[in-house]
Amino acid sequence: MKIRAAKKGEYDDTEVLVYEVFKNTSYSDGEFEKAWLKKIRDNQYYIPELDLVVEEEGEIIGHFVLSKFPISKNFENEVLMLSPVSVAIHRQRKGVGEHMLKEGLKFAADLGFKGVIVEGDFRFYRRFGFRTSTEFGIYASKNNTPPSEENLMAMELCENGLKHISGEVDYSMYIV
Repeated sequence: MKIRAAKKGEYDDTEVLVYEVFKNTSYSDGEFEKAWLKKIRDNQYYIPELDLVVEEEGEIIGHFVLSKFPISKNFENEVLMLSPVSVAIHRQRKGVGEHMLKEGLKFAADLGFKGVIVEGDFRFYRRFGFRTSTEFGIYASKNNTPPSEENLMAMELCENGLKHISGEVDYSMYIV
């Protein structure tokens, strides 16, 4: 498995992957996540070198994006948002997601970012060191609350990375 930045010519393929992964979940038809990815790529906080794919034998089997993310309109050069995260259905539960996230989080740390936020399944993300965001003083905005407090998580990429970072997570820049 090779992890690398997505090429512009692969954007459509990664959008299809995201759609396919999310379309049959109990909470989405896949269209929202596909549109979300496009909005991230069109946003000022997009970092092309952190729009990552996992490739094996010429096939893209995983994809995720880490983009700059302001907490209470601050810290956009210190905190990243992890979203969306997709592993091809035929490759799920085979270590692809674990491999790509570990490597991607190392890339982000090497670039000097201090922390990452993610909204998702706490049972999955806890394995990588994510903790409930409220432990860091980071809370969901009233504009977009997660299903439960446990679903909004944060992780430090360096020692005490989030110590002086607090505030609200507000996705409205992507929802407008």
